Amino acid sequence: MPFSLNGTRSFSNLKKIGMSLKFLIPLITCAWGFSHAQDVSVAQETPAQQEQEETSPEVPLPDGKTVPKFEPLDDHRIKIGNVIVNHKERTVSFNAQVNMKEGILEYVCCMPNGKLHESLLVSEADPLHISLGMTLLKFRRFEKFFPVRDENFEWLPFTEPKPADYADAYVQIVMTYTQDGKEQKSDFSDLIVNSQTHKGIDPKDWLYTNSFFYEGAYQASLSGEIISIFASRTSPINYIGDFHDGVNDTGWIVSPRKNLPVGTNVTVTISQKTVQPKQ
Repeated sequence: MPFSLNGTRSFSNLKKIGMSLKFLIPLITCAWGFSHAQDVSVAQETPAQQEQEETSPEVPLPDGKTVPKFEPLDDHRIKIGNVIVNHKERTVSFNAQVNMKEGILEYVCCMPNGKLHESLLVSEADPLHISLGMTLLKFRRFEKFFPVRDENFEWLPFTEPKPADYADAYVQIVMTYTQDGKEQKSDFSDLIVNSQTHKGIDPKDWLYTNSFFYEGAYQASLSGEIISIFASRTSPINYIGDFHDGVNDTGWIVSPRKNLPVGTNVTVTISQKTVQPKQ
């Protein structure tokens, strides 16, 4: 069943206690509602582990359970792992790199353990930390967009939701990058196009659906899905512009008219705005 997030504290309170890891771990455990506290406990590192981390540039694969240290950056921003939460601007942002400049896309962004052969971007930002940041800012989410199964893997009764049901769970996603010495912005409508009509993807159709926990692990972290075009129950953010009866109808590709070199550094920023429900 979908996991529910409750009991968040205000950003200002989190900043005040951000330097106290001893207090933060129980707080986050409560906020996320884990059934077992040890699932989110941060293990004490041995000197050997610390030395290995210093010598190895590789980022360990996410386990879907670990809560990172909270690092206050200033009066308005706090860092959760590789994610920046800005209370003043009410945004969640993370760094990524361009992963594809041509081909079929099913994702805007994945982690290195995701389906990189179908993802425009790759990022080391953990979906667990992204969703936690969105929760701290009290982003609204709609977790009943997809049918779900019970503990016996049987489908539960499902009624397809109406647009009015999730009108307050849309998010806006903007990518910034530097090109020819100038900062550029994209809502992906110029970079991702319909394979048949070559019209851009609709930037108004991103929905915060949240992922879910199974056996104590946040499944988006294990799958590496961050922002999905081909709607997925595992992905925390989904494109629903062409989603009907549980499937996506449209094929999406990297725009042949505008693409960025592989490896280009970008920043992805997520905000939330209420939109008028479609009729």
